[in-house]
Amino acid sequence: MSADLRTLERWMQAVIMHPEGAVAGIGSAPARKLVAAAARDPQSVVLPSKQLSSVERLEIYAYMYYARLIEILEEEYPTTRQLLGPHEFAVICRKFIARNPSRSRVLNRLSEKFPDFLARTLPKSHKSELAVDVARIERAMEDVFDAPKAEPMSAAQFAAIGADQWERVRLTVNPALRMLKLLFPANDYMQAVRAGRKPRIPRPRPTFVIVFRRGFQVLRRDQEAEQFRLLEALAAGRVLAAAVRAAIRGHSRSADRLAAMLGGWFREWAAAGIFVSTAD
Repeated sequence: MSADLRTLERWMQAVIMHPEGAVAGIGSAPARKLVAAAARDPQSVVLPSKQLSSVERLEIYAYMYYARLIEILEEEYPTTRQLLGPHEFAVICRKFIARNPSRSRVLNRLSEKFPDFLARTLPKSHKSELAVDVARIERAMEDVFDAPKAEPMSAAQFAAIGADQWERVRLTVNPALRMLKLLFPANDYMQAVRAGRKPRIPRPRPTFVIVFRRGFQVLRRDQEAEQFRLLEALAAGRVLAAAVRAAIRGHSRSADRLAAMLGGWFREWAAAGIFVSTAD
């Protein structure tokens, strides 16, 4: 057999990344196209050892490829795994990896599409829909942890924004922030699981969650619907006054109560480091 190194590397990749194992990989069309002789005689590419055949040696690599990547997904999605069960989680991870192989040297990008894959793949049920929401939070936690660092605005800087500036000032959100609209109270469920409890599957209830980083700690927090709408408008670049009007439209609260509510939200966001700068 004669094949250059690049061809052999591609053949090896086709074999060990096959979702049904090395034997299926050796016989697959991509592998046969690269090194046809290997389908008839794997020893022409990989020599046997004293203890293992050529195919057995390849199976070790095929097993370890999926095992290592599934292990990474288990570390990134521990609550999703607990909810689906270890076996079902491993099965769907294997399907996901087969369809979305790692194409980056940075492994934390492997699971970027995992929550959407769950949404398309899992059978429709409250448990599955909750799992998708939990996975979205856990993916956001990964994104936030690796997001660029930025110096957050302080409470004093917020307080320095005068009422006369509201019609022109815009707030810039911290890059280490993710905002999630969910179908279930998934954050509450995660809190319970991570506290060692065994919660039941909750009923659907629209919830709004922010995931952010403070120092080296990634935090999650539920938001009221109006509060989330305001934050969403500010993140979209609307001036402060327009964002506030859109968020509280239709409210019957008094001016004092609205001011107290908004003040509480902005104090909460300042403490969380949600905004990093202002712009006119």
